[in-house]
Amino acid sequence: SSRQRFLSLHPSWTQAQAIDHLRRREFTRLRNGTYLDYTGAGLYPESLIKSHSDLLRASIFGNPHSSSPSSVLSSRFAHEARSAILEFFDADPEQYSVVFTSNCSNALRLVGESYPYTSGSSRIVLPVDAHNSVNGLREFAIAAGADTVYIPMDQDVPSALASLPPLSAPGLFVLTGQSNLTGIKGDLCFLRTAKLEGYDTLLDAAALAPTSRISISSFESSVDAMTISLYKMVGFPTGLGALIAKKEFLMRLRKRWFSGGSVRIVQIPGEGRLLLDGHERWEDGTINFLSFPVIKPALRLLKSYMPVLSIRLSLLMHFTLSALRSLSHDDGTPLVLIHSPSTQYTPSKHGAIISLSVVSSTGKFVPPRIVERRASLENIHIRAGCMCNPGATSELLGLADRDGPAATLSTYAANEDMERLIEEEGVVRVSFGLASSLEDSWAFISF
Repeated sequence: SSRQRFLSLHPSWTQAQAIDHLRRREFTRLRNGTYLDYTGAGLYPESLIKSHSDLLRASIFGNPHSSSPSSVLSSRFAHEARSAILEFFDADPEQYSVVFTSNCSNALRLVGESYPYTSGSSRIVLPVDAHNSVNGLREFAIAAGADTVYIPMDQDVPSALASLPPLSAPGLFVLTGQSNLTGIKGDLCFLRTAKLEGYDTLLDAAALAPTSRISISSFESSVDAMTISLYKMVGFPTGLGALIAKKEFLMRLRKRWFSGGSVRIVQIPGEGRLLLDGHERWEDGTINFLSFPVIKPALRLLKSYMPVLSIRLSLLMHFTLSALRSLSHDDGTPLVLIHSPSTQYTPSKHGAIISLSVVSSTGKFVPPRIVERRASLENIHIRAGCMCNPGATSELLGLADRDGPAATLSTYAANEDMERLIEEEGVVRVSFGLASSLEDSWAFISF
């Protein structure tokens, strides 16, 4: 069989058989479909949901802003969740805090809107290969009169930073830990480079954290802040992200407003207010306290499978890329064009993401949305389009060379042109994760 041939060529696959057992035990719903969109959302283990549901049925949880028994219970699980996140990322609790947000995008926004820019002399440095939640940070910089600098995908980051004028005011360097479109991993050593150039550093780890080990302590305090999404890591809970930040970095941010839950005293009438300290200052309103009990066991499970997960994903990527590149039309022309990884796959530099286009017999790209719809008919879950990453999309498809920024915006101003853009532009993305199997890969290759 195809599986036996694969195992004979890749004997190290057996080292990751624990994931096969995990899939059969915790992801029984995958018997009915092929899930290849782990970068879009992780999948939750079924026992995690059952134990969490049992706890909710048996316990009384209350708003944590009180000292009642139900409030104390919620606060205890919130503390355990923060501690579990710091431990998972090897962050010193004396140095770092965890601020819970509604998602990773809002964790990024918290930093962007509160960063102490100085008009005319501050700067934000962004990667071209970035999610729109990172791109949107430039709006706060622009409003504050700061410069915005983009580093192209093909430019060396240290030389790009060195070519800029020395900083004379606060500057923010943002790094994509792993691209949600290309799968390219940002070199985390660039954070140290940016620190040496005088920048504060922000790591978007939304796509990196689910499948890669991140040890904040190993980067010698070069990570000022990092953002994550819990559902991308373990599938549940949605509506909960986190900002992991140095305590001294949080103290330098300027909060623009206050709300219930983040303020100690408010003068009414008048303008006086006294904000709370630490993470409480940044958690506006009531946090998602019913979700906290699930975080510690979820991260414990993910951490236990990280060593074998890297083996599994590396082999899946090698197999899938090789098989896709071998597909051809009757005349021998390629059926699939792999955009990323564009060169030989290296796990340390590239995540478990494949961006591709399906090529028709006439040599034209099949619109990615059509590929997505046809895959859906086979119950194959993939994603198509630009993935909220216009910079990388433009680079991969050569759109930046075809139209300048102004021309692109004006061209697609009309609704019908925008619909065509959404339908035709972009790529097909396949992404693997915790419960991925060889059968998933083969189902996509064969469909």
